Amino acid sequence: MNDTFLPGSGFDTYESQDKVLMQMDGSTEAAVAVRILQQQGFAVVGAVVRLAPEQAEAAQRAQKAAEALGIECILLNAEALAQQPEAAGAWPQFAALLTAADKLGIQYIGSSSRARLEVGTDGVHTVLPPVDAARDDSTALAALPQETLARLLLPLGEFDAGDLAELAQELQL
Repeated sequence: MNDTFLPGSGFDTYESQDKVLMQMDGSTEAAVAVRILQQQGFAVVGAVVRLAPEQAEAAQRAQKAAEALGIECILLNAEALAQQPEAAGAWPQFAALLTAADKLGIQYIGSSSRARLEVGTDGVHTVLPPVDAARDDSTALAALPQETLARLLLPLGEFDAGDLAELAQELQL
């Protein structure tokens, strides 16, 4: 695997000062997604979206991962949104991320969900299956509104599981 991550349509159009509020859940995949975004030139801020009180351990893991990656990590309490799923379809965490991103002046939100996004000539964002179909979140993500898809980055969708595992090992995550 090479040291440069420039896969996917449109990734070369972002400016190095663009920021992403990346959802972190303490998983290795989220940490790998952060590193990919950093290598693509994004300034990344981590965010733990707490939908239930039982997520305290995941929040601690996410904070440790953020420290290891050299990024700030904030906690977003979204328990109220979890009770109102109509706020963001089946993904209340994206509503919480978007609200926080707006308050922080951050253009993009990121997720370790597995899918790819394509923007048509008409400006419509289409969710596509990931390169590695073993874990495909595209069907669920396709229900998100266009306004959310326009701001969403999905860095893992361009990689197969073997490449992601190799990257995680290289990064000692």
